[in-house]
Amino acid sequence: MSQIPNGVRTYRGSCHCGNVKFEVDLDFGAGSGRCNCTYCTKVALWGATVKPAAFRLLSDPEMLGDYSRSSLVHHRFCKRCGVRTHGHGDIPEVGGEFVSVSLNCLDDVDLSGVNVRYVDGRHDTWALIATLPHTSPFSQRNARA
Repeated sequence: MSQIPNGVRTYRGSCHCGNVKFEVDLDFGAGSGRCNCTYCTKVALWGATVKPAAFRLLSDPEMLGDYSRSSLVHHRFCKRCGVRTHGHGDIPEVGGEFVSVSLNCLDDVDLSGVNVRYVDGRHDTWALIATLPHTSPFSQRNARA
């Protein structure tokens, strides 16, 4: 596992079975986000948002399923194993077109220390609840000597 470097870097990610693979250019200094709406809570979504040009699907798009409650946001998942790898949408209030990558789908990256912004989507306020650094009990940096 590698440590999180500063600045924009290219990371690879995939679903559980490997049928969906992607690359994304991320700057973990920009932080990440978690929402408490019912969807994000139930799928344990933890994501980072980028502009579409920073995301590259490396697999056949036919391998992706799509779930959406509205035309604003599409949650994409592997049709074979069901893992949600990313989502995309166009919401002018948050800067227009975006791709939200599921950080848990990044391959071989220790995400300890990445700041997480927790927001209140459950009540549609989107108010910031807290910002805390992520701590993983599985991290080599947190392993006991």
